[in-house]
Amino acid sequence: MNQLKRTASYIAIILVILSEANVSRAKDFYVSTSGNNQNPGTQNQPFRSVARGINAARQPGDTVLIRAGIYPQIRTLNLANPGTEGRFITLKAFENEEVIIDGSNLPEDATLIAVLAHHIRIQGLTVRNSQNIGISIWGPGTRVHAVEVSGNRIHHCQNSGIYAGFNRLSDPVRDLLIADNIISECSLMNEGGQYNQWSFGAGAGLSRKVTIRNNTVSHGYGEGIGLYLSNKGTIEGNTVHDNFSVNIYLDNTTNTRVSRNLVYSTEDQRFYRFNHPASGIQIANENYQGFNNPSSHNVITNNILIGNYIAISSGSYQRGGGLKHTLIANNTAWGSIGPLLHIDADTRHYKSRISNNIFKQTGKIPLTDIQGSTTQIEFSNNLWHGGVPQQSARSTSDLYADPLLVNGGTFNPEAYQLSESSPARNAGMKLPEVELNFNGKPRNNRINLGAW
Repeated sequence: MNQLKRTASYIAIILVILSEANVSRAKDFYVSTSGNNQNPGTQNQPFRSVARGINAARQPGDTVLIRAGIYPQIRTLNLANPGTEGRFITLKAFENEEVIIDGSNLPEDATLIAVLAHHIRIQGLTVRNSQNIGISIWGPGTRVHAVEVSGNRIHHCQNSGIYAGFNRLSDPVRDLLIADNIISECSLMNEGGQYNQWSFGAGAGLSRKVTIRNNTVSHGYGEGIGLYLSNKGTIEGNTVHDNFSVNIYLDNTTNTRVSRNLVYSTEDQRFYRFNHPASGIQIANENYQGFNNPSSHNVITNNILIGNYIAISSGSYQRGGGLKHTLIANNTAWGSIGPLLHIDADTRHYKSRISNNIFKQTGKIPLTDIQGSTTQIEFSNNLWHGGVPQQSARSTSDLYADPLLVNGGTFNPEAYQLSESSPARNAGMKLPEVELNFNGKPRNNRINLGAW
């Protein structure tokens, strides 16, 4: 028996040693404009090309560290080697050096960086001049999941800046984080009114559990941030402005939270569609042949919307579907070119709520454009100023007064806090779905209206 115990102990020790040895196999590979692809890829003897570094990073935990410089590409950089949980394969800039991955010389319609595996990280790069998508994350969820794209600067892409997706709802791309990126001047294929393809600054289709957080997305000729045919997404803490179609778009999307975003227009007419800026946040159900995932169970809270065409909109489009199990609460909407709140007529609205919002119009445009019956939409505790909402949007708990914001009309979110004398203070109803305010701090039991 003692011999068996000793044998088992020896086996356990050997397994630990082997495990530690396996962990130690993770390596850092270096790339430099002064390197050589015949080098071993060490810090002192780096590779020359990013592709060579990616090809070398084959083991979970491997990292490709790119030194400062411009790296022109003539073909797509494919990240196809997977990592594992806690041991990502990583492509990143070395110690915050400026690394530019340039796609000017790519073939027509070629994506610049393509993620084709799981447990991949891309960090701190400048990605520019893609002939298609800047960073693509594409494939079935069984193969493509646990991908993080963070801290990058992406601009001048013909298609989306960052796009994730697949073509089967049964196996969606999943568990993605898109965070702290700056994305601008994308969807250039639509520049000049070509309307070749609606794409995103950052977005995903046929996806599950995609988090798009703390990005700045602007000056794109498509949608700013969007999810379509997707489930369990999160869009939070982003700054989105001056995009061509819709700034934040939920299309055939379910169980998704849109929270604490700053969404506005600076009246840059380069990005006007039909002679007006993009809408702020829109929920819709467009028609995708062969797919069925109508929007429902979405939560739109604590957003600040300034100078958009329509601040918050529900569109039926070809399919209808209405607002189903949707909460629109504690948003601050200021001065739209069109109505602040638009709801298409639809017979399939069901158990939705619009509560605790501030709607302040600054021009002569009506506050609301609500079409058809709203018997399945509950309105309560909203503040209206700059007009009178339609009867269908009113409730006995509403306020009709100037919200007395600190300095409304600017693009600084702090300006939309309530002054000490604001009637919106402590005028709301407690909602379990709205535990935090725009700043991410807990609300107390006395609830303010609006995002703050």
